Amino acid sequence: MKPFLRKYFPPLLRLLLALITVGGAVWWLAQPDPRDALRNADRLFLAGRYHEALFAYAPLVADLPAAQMRLGMVYTLRGERSLAEEALRNAMRRGLATGDYHLALLYLGQALAADGRYELAMQTWHLLEDCRSTEACVYRAPGRVLAADAAWRAGEIARAEAGWRAALDAALPNAWAHYAQARLALLLAADRPAAALTLLATPVQTGGSTQPFTAALLPAEGQAPAQLAAILAAPSDERHQLLGQLYLAEGRYDLAEGQFAQIAPDSPHAHAALVYAAYANWRADGSDAGRARLEALVAASPQDAQARMLLALVYLSAADADAAYAQLETVEHLAGEPADREIAWASWHSARREYDQASLAYDRALVTAKAERLGDYALLAARFHLATNYELCRIGWSMAELAARERPTNAETLTIVAAHRYRCGAFADAAEAARAAQRNGAGAEAAYYEGQALAALGETAQAYQALIRAADVAPASLWRQRAEEALGYLGQ
Repeated sequence: MKPFLRKYFPPLLRLLLALITVGGAVWWLAQPDPRDALRNADRLFLAGRYHEALFAYAPLVADLPAAQMRLGMVYTLRGERSLAEEALRNAMRRGLATGDYHLALLYLGQALAADGRYELAMQTWHLLEDCRSTEACVYRAPGRVLAADAAWRAGEIARAEAGWRAALDAALPNAWAHYAQARLALLLAADRPAAALTLLATPVQTGGSTQPFTAALLPAEGQAPAQLAAILAAPSDERHQLLGQLYLAEGRYDLAEGQFAQIAPDSPHAHAALVYAAYANWRADGSDAGRARLEALVAASPQDAQARMLLALVYLSAADADAAYAQLETVEHLAGEPADREIAWASWHSARREYDQASLAYDRALVTAKAERLGDYALLAARFHLATNYELCRIGWSMAELAARERPTNAETLTIVAAHRYRCGAFADAAEAARAAQRNGAGAEAAYYEGQALAALGETAQAYQALIRAADVAPASLWRQRAEEALGYLGQ
């Protein structure tokens, strides 16, 4: 080697190696990190942007089991139960961090419960009890709440009570704690009203860290605690009557019937209680026993229009139109609200696909309605025309606008107005009504019609955002499916 090279070669070699090293580090840092993409997808999920999160997680599944778990969580919220179970189980088999594994169990239990596999769901949530680290144990209390909810829906009252109590004894974040306390109070109200009132008056004990990925599973609170407290403070017979109706709305027909049965025979509410108890018995399983009880009550009190109208509803549900007609024809000659009778006739004609006669019955209901109920009946009529497409623009649209004039800030009414305007080609006005509905608390249906109206106006970017919002607001609903179909037409 020449003296010149011997002198300068080692420094040159070191410089070259340094450049290669630095260049390699820069190249490595410039490569996309799947976990950066996962964090970005997580931000979409936590913002409630489930439609976009779905497409953000999907490309990451092959590299990251955690992404497959998140995908299963999105499927759970969208009501796609089989896809949810498959994704969650595969992620768990591939290997997850301890906290993620327990989060997957929480969502898997929810997917199984929604699929009607109650016992398997309960077994899955029970696995959350075996947690051995802080990051895993945070999911134990929410799991107890969801399991108690499932037990309540299954009619296992003792199991539901134990679950909600155990959840409240644990460290529940604020929203979960308030929900569990309200649900436990509703359960106790059936046979321990004093205990329910005491519980509602007790400050909610909260604790534990809030886990953002559990928020999407928190059910809506349902009955407002203040309203339940007011019912519990009412006189005995009135309390039983109101609680019975509350349990009817909850779908807990056994508890409803139990409340009606406790009303004293000499109470002013006694006869109505017998009627509602028979109706609750029929709603429980659609058996002949409940129908027979209603028939007996009608036979004993032939002037009872309410009992006859409920019996007509039972007959309509059994497709016995002639029997329903006989009851409604008798109701026609009894005392009561004429508008309510016309609504009953409208339902009868609608069940027989006699839409022209149903429409006329709705017209008569509006003519005979009391001023304070006009908006209610107009909304029912508009809903009928929207559902059947009968004279949608000639009659239904005017009904919807009438309902909106009577109830200008009602979210449901404004949504129906938006639907009629969109279906009848008034796209700009439809978008305006849909936005007003959402400002007043409307959800996915209003966002869907806003998106469709904007798409018809050629405002594709804004339509895309509205349809995405419709898909995200109610991810397990028909409106999400319709919104995604519309997005497909937009090429999104």
